Amino acid sequence: MPKDEFVLLTGSASKLGKHIAELLAEQKYNILLHYFKSKKETDRLSKSLNNKFKKQKFFPLYIDLSKVNSKNILKNLMPKKTNLIGVINNASLYFEDTIDNFKFENYQKNINIHYRNPLTLTSIIFENYKTIKSNYFIINMTDNDLDNKNYYSYSKTKSMLSEYCSEVSEINLDRIKILEFKPKKILPAKDSSKNIALFKQEFIKLLK
Repeated sequence: MPKDEFVLLTGSASKLGKHIAELLAEQKYNILLHYFKSKKETDRLSKSLNNKFKKQKFFPLYIDLSKVNSKNILKNLMPKKTNLIGVINNASLYFEDTIDNFKFENYQKNINIHYRNPLTLTSIIFENYKTIKSNYFIINMTDNDLDNKNYYSYSKTKSMLSEYCSEVSEINLDRIKILEFKPKKILPAKDSSKNIALFKQEFIKLLK
C-alpha cells in the first residue's frame, strides 16, 4: 500500500476495534486509530502494531464523534498528506434507555456517533474517490439486534445507519464498496476465543 493511503478505524481501542485493527494490519493497510477517551489503550495498540508491522504506519487520532463535525473539521484533524481510502465506522455509544425515558442530549450524541459523522466520513471518501484513482471501501458496523427496546437511542440511531447501507447497496459504484456488518455478541462469552475466531473469519471477507 502507498505510504499516504490510510484506513480510518473509529473506536479502535474497543473490544472489536482491536481485532479489526489486527486484521487490517495483516492485510497491509496503514491505519488511523481513532479514540475519544481511550488514549492510553490506543497508544498501546499503535505501539504494538508498529513493532509487529514495521513497514506500515499506525497513527492514533483523537476525534470527539459525539459532536457534529463538518467535513473540513474532520479532514483538518487527520495527518497531512493522508489519502483516506477506507473507513470502518466502529465507534459506538451503548447505554440503557427506553422510548419513555431517553434524554435528548444523549440521543443527539448517539445520532452523531452512529449516523451523522459516519455519513460525513463517507462524504470524504467520495471526495477522494472523484479525484484520486484507487479502490475505496466503507464498512459500517451496526448490530445483529436493532430492535432492543432497552437501548432505545442506540438501536434507533444504528438502525438509521443500517437503512442507509441498504439504500446504497442498490447503487452500482466502480472502485468503491459500502458495506454493513452486523456482529453477533462476542464478548463476554463462555468460549470467547472461538467467537473471536468466527468474527475474524466473517470480517476478513469484507476486506477481500
